[in-house]
Amino acid sequence: MVLKNKAKSERQKLYVDLICGIVCSTTALTGIIFVTVMYGITSMVGWLTGLSFWFLYFLFSLLLVFYGLYIRWKEKHFDELKPRKDLKPPVVS
Repeated sequence: MVLKNKAKSERQKLYVDLICGIVCSTTALTGIIFVTVMYGITSMVGWLTGLSFWFLYFLFSLLLVFYGLYIRWKEKHFDELKPRKDLKPPVVS
């Protein structure tokens, strides 16, 4: 039962990551294309600043998508019998 709830939770995280990543990617690409086509390049500094922002936003969205795919891969290759590390308590002096 606990494993089923954990799998469901991981699946929900996957969907949120993928949806957020796709929305961010679409927004970033739309922003780059829309601003360049509609307003043109009037100030090179302003255009490069905006382009760098949208490019970093696009990279963030790709990070979300790949993280979601990694969680999905981890969910498929889940090994219940894998030995766990023994946790050691912290040393308090």
